[in-house]
Amino acid sequence: MKIKKSIYKYLGFYSLFFKGNDNKEFHCLRKNTNMTYLKPNYFVCIPLNNEVVSKELLKIQNHITMKYDKLKECLIEKKKFHISLLILYIKKSQIELSKEAFHEAVEEIKKIDQEKISFNKLETFRNDVLYLSFKESSNNYIINIINILKKSFAKRDIKIIYNKKNKNDENQKKTANKNEIKSDLDKSDINKNGTNKNNLSKNSNDTERITPHLTIMKNSYMKKNYVNKKPKIFADYYSDFDLTNLLKEHLIANKIQFLEMDTDSSTSYYKILSECSLF
Repeated sequence: MKIKKSIYKYLGFYSLFFKGNDNKEFHCLRKNTNMTYLKPNYFVCIPLNNEVVSKELLKIQNHITMKYDKLKECLIEKKKFHISLLILYIKKSQIELSKEAFHEAVEEIKKIDQEKISFNKLETFRNDVLYLSFKESSNNYIINIINILKKSFAKRDIKIIYNKKNKNDENQKKTANKNEIKSDLDKSDINKNGTNKNNLSKNSNDTERITPHLTIMKNSYMKKNYVNKKPKIFADYYSDFDLTNLLKEHLIANKIQFLEMDTDSSTSYYKILSECSLF
């Protein structure tokens, strides 16, 4: 992959001096490789509605930046704290279709018995994104919501962007694959005996690459160009933070939002495409 990237960089530099068909061939070469990357532009979330939790998250941010001040640019603003459910790439021609998918999913989500959402621990995606994970029961509840959303958007051919696994997750992935058959059998038994509206398939392919999380910091916020890699959010920066107060708290999902990733200058919040109460 590194060799490929070097070749593309050379071709990109070479193409600056030659116009016409050579330049077109270069773009076709890039287009036909598996390096295509779709930048997410919309997402679905549950906004944070607990002031105590918000204050604790700010304390975590402060705790980390006191140790490494370069990470100050990584901070998520207090009013933007949310539980990420689904990350999407939506074409302009799919906007109305995506709203339809969102509202259809919300109607199904309302049929689920609401549960309190409790927290577990601090984790990261590849040391790039620091997030708060959830206790198993809460995680399962959120995954159930995600599955409903995923089904509604996927059947309309709207692109879903998945969380990428850490290298340390490879062993867990092998275990998940072994349990996949058992999971399918369990679901089959439930269907025979009656539908369980809170049925969850944690080991199914549907949820294998989706990790429910509440983002606290992410280094993609950093505007400075670094010669090598952007500063990472290592465990040493946050592992000694006392989570006692956070673990006592819980959230109630009283609203779900469909947002554009751009910020609305008039509110300093994300641009709201749609939002619905879950009560």
